[in-house]
Amino acid sequence: MSGQGAKRMSTGWLGLVIAVAGLVIAILLGWALMAIGANRLDQANKIRASAERRLMTAMGFAAEEAMRDAQQADIAIRRSNWGEAQTRLSRVNELVTLMEQIAPASRSTAVRRLRERLAEAQQLVGNQSEGATQVTDALVTDLDDLRQEQAR
Repeated sequence: MSGQGAKRMSTGWLGLVIAVAGLVIAILLGWALMAIGANRLDQANKIRASAERRLMTAMGFAAEEAMRDAQQADIAIRRSNWGEAQTRLSRVNELVTLMEQIAPASRSTAVRRLRERLAEAQQLVGNQSEGATQVTDALVTDLDDLRQEQAR
């Protein structure tokens, strides 16, 4: 073998070694970046879950307060005190608005149902309708259900 042939052969081996080393480094770097990304994703999921728990706690408090006001509105309706009933339902409206703003996606349907039930109750109270007691009873039940869901 001549000097040039040996030189080409050692250059070929050197190129192969460099290529394999580059491939190993690329694989290790990719694995490290994936591990870092997975760790960050796990941290983000923990933060999201913690924030959702806090929002659910706030929703529970708002639902409990709204339930008390809805019960007071129901009592006022039964006493034909329509002005007091409207005032209490206005407070419930404020709390349902708060719940709409903070509700996680998993509770948006329940809050939307509350909004619809509340609108119906407000309309019936505004018209001084006898059917208002049934709707406020249902509103109290829906609020209690939402409050109990939070407690679980």
